[in-house]
Amino acid sequence: MPEFDEPIDDYAKFFKEAHERTVSEFFEDLVKSAGIDEQQNIKTVEEFRELETGVAQSSSSRGMWKAGRVFSILGAIGLVVLAFASQGIYYLCIAPAIGLVVLLYKKINPEIALLKEKLKELEGQRDEKSAEAWAQMEPLNNLYTWDAGAKLFMKTFPFITFDKYFTADRLADLQETYELSTEFNTGRSLLASQSGEFKANPFVIARYLQHWIGSKTYFGSIIIYWTETVRNAQGNWVTVQRSQTLTASVVKPFPEYQVRSTIVYGHETAPNLSFSRTPSNLSGLEEGLINNWRKDHAIKKVEKMARKDVRKGTGEFTVMSNKEFETLFNATDRDHEVEFRLLFTPLAQQEMVRLLNDQTHGYGDDFAFHKQGMVNYVEPQHLANLAFESNPQHFKTLELAEARINFNQFHQEFFKSVYFGFAPIWTIPNYREERSVQLRHRGNEDHSFWEHEAMANFIGEEHFKHPASATRNILKTSSRGSGSTKQISVTAYGYEGIPQVDVIPMLGGDGHMHPVPVPWTEYIPVEKESEILVGAVSSHSIEDNSDDDKFNQKWETALRSHGASPESAVFRGALAAVFLS
Repeated sequence: MPEFDEPIDDYAKFFKEAHERTVSEFFEDLVKSAGIDEQQNIKTVEEFRELETGVAQSSSSRGMWKAGRVFSILGAIGLVVLAFASQGIYYLCIAPAIGLVVLLYKKINPEIALLKEKLKELEGQRDEKSAEAWAQMEPLNNLYTWDAGAKLFMKTFPFITFDKYFTADRLADLQETYELSTEFNTGRSLLASQSGEFKANPFVIARYLQHWIGSKTYFGSIIIYWTETVRNAQGNWVTVQRSQTLTASVVKPFPEYQVRSTIVYGHETAPNLSFSRTPSNLSGLEEGLINNWRKDHAIKKVEKMARKDVRKGTGEFTVMSNKEFETLFNATDRDHEVEFRLLFTPLAQQEMVRLLNDQTHGYGDDFAFHKQGMVNYVEPQHLANLAFESNPQHFKTLELAEARINFNQFHQEFFKSVYFGFAPIWTIPNYREERSVQLRHRGNEDHSFWEHEAMANFIGEEHFKHPASATRNILKTSSRGSGSTKQISVTAYGYEGIPQVDVIPMLGGDGHMHPVPVPWTEYIPVEKESEILVGAVSSHSIEDNSDDDKFNQKWETALRSHGASPESAVFRGALAAVFLS
């Protein structure tokens, strides 16, 4: 294993192939443990696919014969109507009408009945073969666990340790030691989280639904008519009709929602420094006259900002010697130049530029980076839709070959996505250093409210939203007591949509003002409170734990005390939840 000091090269030369081997070997071990006969499964699936094709073909043929029946009936009726309506020679149309009726009863209906029986038989055989294939794969399908992605990642990349869930201790460490602001959660509802540590430095990968009040433009229109007297081409006065569409608009508040993913990483280096940067449209550009001019123009703009800063005497902003880094990273709002340079050494600048321009191994410049004291926020676009957990349902299938492809592809993409999500942090040598500050919290299995929100969202927003809510809902939670099992209050915040109409006066071509109605929707806040039960369980924990039986007993006891059915519970990783009211 490499020393891990060049994130891009280390991935390309070692970790990529190492993880492919790790995943492949793990899957084949699962197959071996399950005792799957691959050749028998291949044969069964081939027979199943053939039956599926037979069902599709028979269904298609039956549909064509049904269409023929409809055509025959309509044709016969049409010919009879024509004969009696036109009479005379058209009475001859009765003969082909009778022929169509005979064809219907002698050929078409029997063929449809025959195909119906054949289709029923084929569907029965297909379902039996499907059940046989599922039975062959059942031992393997039962071996998939939620934590497979995390376990395989840690095996390939042991510098990271993932938690089985985001504990209250981990959250307290980030908030108290590294001063993670509680404002991070304002207007956000956690959909999923994966916490852990890199060389003892804490982090959490968070996917959340963010809400804010934006605006929407509504339009309304009317058509007006009037008459005018004008001269025609012959010079005579004539009256003409005119019309015009008058369009008006209003801008009103509108609730906005967006799903985002952010890596929150705590490190004590440069505790007084804050800055932000967003993806640059200059990253990854090929050499050329226009592109070089754009980069030179951007560099001059940064240099102008530095000169202005010096003249005003408001700061110490100076341009780095690596002009490409200054242009592409573009963290011009930094507020502590000494600590910025401590963080971004020449080596760090070089690695960051490589990462921003890389389109071969990673995702290039697809991330925002914000530092606030000892907390770093990295928001890579490629993490926006990544599943943090290996949901067992994703891999269950009746075909071993398909399962192998799905399992390998998912976990290889999981590793790449998470690895390059952290890459902007790892390009900075100081951020790869071991934690030096003392850990204040350790050993408490209490789950954090982040996980409570995630479990509520996993149960489903529709269980919690107010009946009048016409928008998405932000779910926020509060809990009572502590321990591995808790009763959680969930408040769903949404908006009721009230139809409104504004009347806007508009000047028409007729010289008069006209009222134009513009319909719009007024959004009134509504909220509803519900209760859920959340508990730690052992069935999907990341690693063996001697307290597993204790967790399960507490969960089962809590279910009984609340009169909740075990079948109504949902499981996500090492946590379970049930909707109470």
